[in-house]
Amino acid sequence: MTETSPPSSGKLAEIFTKMNMGELPAMSHNVQELISLTHSSRSAAYELSKVILKDYSLTNKVLQVVNSAYYSLGRPVNSISKAVTILGFDAVRDLATAIALFEDFLKTGVEKEGISKILTRSFLSAMQARDLAVEKNINIVPEEAFICALLHDLGKIIVCIYLPEVYREIEQKVAGGMSEDSATRQVLEDLTF
Repeated sequence: MTETSPPSSGKLAEIFTKMNMGELPAMSHNVQELISLTHSSRSAAYELSKVILKDYSLTNKVLQVVNSAYYSLGRPVNSISKAVTILGFDAVRDLATAIALFEDFLKTGVEKEGISKILTRSFLSAMQARDLAVEKNINIVPEEAFICALLHDLGKIIVCIYLPEVYREIEQKVAGGMSEDSATRQVLEDLTF
């Protein structure tokens, strides 16, 4: 009796073939500088703001996060220095780390709005998971909770970037009333994100 691989393994092999993840990108100098500043007790919001403003991705993400429903401030924050003050040094460092992890994805030229939404949701989920681990005294290291939640949509990110037509087809099915899990299984030959 010969053992055969499940039908979905062919689709998975196709996805991995399209990905070139042999080398992860190095952290940008701006992100490294920002992380270094957040570890310094002498850092001021003004210094952090200057570093953030050097990097378009950081500037955009910090403003997206501070203006998200998670913070629900009631009026928009348009200043990086005010955003740093509201978010705090730890959240800014975590955001910079998240951007460094996903920097390669942001440079791929894919539809920026779609990937940006996924990454923003991942980051906000990560912050919430870290905060819950601390507030509820859950027996997990808060940083681990942050990383796990940050990467919870990794499959969706990979499909969005490397198989954009497949991702759009899944989105259309979801918009038509199908659950994301069912649509993903149907389009990706019984695989899920």
